[in-house]
Amino acid sequence: MQSSRYYRILGVSENAGIREIKNAFRLKAKAYHPDINKTKGAHEKFIDINEAYTYLINLHSRETSDISDQSDRDEHYIRWMERERQKARVRAAKRAKMKFEEFQRSTIYRTTSRLSHMLDYFLLFLGIFIIIAAGFGLYTQGLYVEDNGDEVLNISGIVANIIITFAGTLFLLLSWSNIRTYRKKGQKYWKNSY
Repeated sequence: MQSSRYYRILGVSENAGIREIKNAFRLKAKAYHPDINKTKGAHEKFIDINEAYTYLINLHSRETSDISDQSDRDEHYIRWMERERQKARVRAAKRAKMKFEEFQRSTIYRTTSRLSHMLDYFLLFLGIFIIIAAGFGLYTQGLYVEDNGDEVLNISGIVANIIITFAGTLFLLLSWSNIRTYRKKGQKYWKNSY
């Protein structure tokens, strides 16, 4: 029952081989990746596709390839889900027992911290770029535009540049605030962890 659902998610028949499953996964994952597909349910669909792929590849492994009966496949799914759930709980329990300083040195914490810091620096440079681009845009457009031979104040251009500059300043201030905070709090930690 559950395995049938996974075959449907990937759009392959129930007698599909590993190669078909992998090809279907690549096509579906590309079609529903949230960076490419901006529809409302794409994120959940992408997660379902990954879950289906992981399960079906596991189902086609050597130890389970001889399962042909649907009730046996359903039983395999239940055991598989329980194993995966237990693995996640064991990892969480292990991390919960760590001291916070030890947890900060863990791979998952450092990776997410680095990604967060990279995002802050990206937003900082994006804010600077937006402010420069807005200033350049105002410079090239000018404060006045020609309208039927008369020069009139370019109000729409000025307002647009003010809004863009405000957005750039917001990016700049928020990212700079985050950078300063983790530099002050984590200076000692970052020196010791690299």
